[in-house]
Amino acid sequence: MIPTFSQQAYTDLLIQYQPKPIKTEQEYKRALTVVEAMMSGELTEAETAIFELLVLLIENYEKRHFSMGESKPVATLESLIHEFDVEPNSLAEVFGTVEIVREVVNGQRKINQSQAESLAKFFNDHYSGLSITAFDFI
Repeated sequence: MIPTFSQQAYTDLLIQYQPKPIKTEQEYKRALTVVEAMMSGELTEAETAIFELLVLLIENYEKRHFSMGESKPVATLESLIHEFDVEPNSLAEVFGTVEIVREVVNGQRKINQSQAESLAKFFNDHYSGLSITAFDFI
């Protein structure tokens, strides 16, 4: 059973965000902004539940409106590495070692949530004009 304080926190977040199916681009952008803001810190149990709900709503909207087939996180990473001529050594801090970078690029390892967030930050910080999110790598 969920403790009362968590239930109240969740209810307060539901009132604040009022999640519902996303039908317009404006609603989509608003949901993205909320989710991106939530990614910048440690989330409570209630915030995590809202975060996951918003992500599902965003994914549902994207499937209906941006149907280009399934994008592979590795393809996104490879494209950025190629486009900006990024050396594997530059990404060692994100993944821990150059060997892990190579394993990810070769499809031998998946990108985890923390790495996805770090990759988004890396590319956004180093290459102006980008608005990469962790979702691009998951």
